[in-house]
Amino acid sequence: MATRDAIREWVVVQGRSQRWAATQFGVSRDTVARLLREDPAEPARRYRLSRPRSAPLREAALPHIQGWLAENERLRRVAPKQRWTGHRMWQELQRLGIGMAEPTVRTVVRGCRQHPREAFVPLVFRPGERAEFDFGHALVELAGEEQQVPYLAGRLRYSGAIYLECFPTERQESFLLGQRHAFEFWGGVPRQVVYDNLKPAVAAILAGHQRREQAAFSHFKSVYAFEAVFANPSAGWEKGSVENLVGFARRSFLVPIPRHPDLASLNAALSAACVADQTRVMGGRAEPIAARLGEERAALLPLPAHPLEVGLLRTVLVRRTGHVRFQTNEYSAPVRYVGRQLSLRADPTVVRLFAGEEEVATHPRCYGRLQVIEDFRHYVPVLLEKPFALPFASAVRDGALPPSWETYRRELAARSPEGNREFARILALCLTHPIEQVGAALDLAAGRSVYSADAVRQVLTWAASTPQPTPLDPVRYPGYQHPASPPDLAAYNQLLQPRREVR
Repeated sequence: MATRDAIREWVVVQGRSQRWAATQFGVSRDTVARLLREDPAEPARRYRLSRPRSAPLREAALPHIQGWLAENERLRRVAPKQRWTGHRMWQELQRLGIGMAEPTVRTVVRGCRQHPREAFVPLVFRPGERAEFDFGHALVELAGEEQQVPYLAGRLRYSGAIYLECFPTERQESFLLGQRHAFEFWGGVPRQVVYDNLKPAVAAILAGHQRREQAAFSHFKSVYAFEAVFANPSAGWEKGSVENLVGFARRSFLVPIPRHPDLASLNAALSAACVADQTRVMGGRAEPIAARLGEERAALLPLPAHPLEVGLLRTVLVRRTGHVRFQTNEYSAPVRYVGRQLSLRADPTVVRLFAGEEEVATHPRCYGRLQVIEDFRHYVPVLLEKPFALPFASAVRDGALPPSWETYRRELAARSPEGNREFARILALCLTHPIEQVGAALDLAAGRSVYSADAVRQVLTWAASTPQPTPLDPVRYPGYQHPASPPDLAAYNQLLQPRREVR
């Protein structure tokens, strides 16, 4: 239309020839004549090909691509992660001798895909009515080592308040403990929670939204008194809010790669990020998340009077080696319980052993196989009776003790035949004193070339009886306080300048 208007102005208004207009605008004289005959008020004509251009490679590849896309529709229901991709189609076409470029294959695939005009219903939720949970994965650095860790993401649908927590695995104890922490973080329990068909919650998928739930999850749901709703398989839009949260959390809180000494430090940072996120105003809303969360907390169900102890509970037998077995790994227990049964409770990070109500041992949980986790303090009574086994005891070898301790033991053994028994007596001090204090006393004794258990015990007694100095009251002794800023020492440099002789 712009070209037609320019040609009409060139010929009709300015009075120039049609030949000159054809040369100036790069069209034929017949086109100029036709444009001058058209009614300027009518829309300009659009030119279309009378027949499509020949594309022999496309015509050869099209039946194969259509067949693969039809197969994808079937796989979407039975194996959603095992479907034909554009790259895989291109590889197969190359094998069939159809030499299309990969970008061309992707273009044909986009043109062949049918995009149904599906309608969605806008949803609105009342305060405390619904929450959603799902797992995501992210790369983090813990204690200098990069590793993939799962994180549980949860969101309240009314306020949009989120909760994030990382765990060693996606096992049931992580799944349940993360939800308990989320409810405590939000200050209450929503009436309905939506999940994917996670194994920690679902034992079997039945017709529709019906599921046979895992026993531990059913107990958890009963204690916190909420209703569980499970999305249909491969229907992520049924819990689209938390699906979006998984990606939002990874991009917003886990980029760049977070670096922390352990999971506890990482989760503390994520908890602070969840609090800071409450100042955000979500799209389509006028008030921040914190304002709506304050309104929603009043509608949440109350937390139970006693938090549910989440974790695996087992009864284990203490063997003659002082070990109990749990999930192919062995953990030490005090040797006085050899031959007795103890209760073992394992949460995502810690394994605890109980004799009745008394906690008798605590170990970090190990997710490897055929590993042995020991605490040398559990073997002190038997080492006092059998000191000859001390140099070879697995609980005190291979880095179980600081290097200075092994140096002290060797010196004791070199000075006396009873050196190992003396060192066992030093280990016995760890039953009544913190290991760090015993180590400090041992280093002090070694620094003075004093090698005996009595010397280490005497240092511990002296340290416990020596009163710690208290700082001076700044109100009563203002002159003895450290200055707010260090003194300027440049003035003393003037003393280094040579003195002038007085004549």
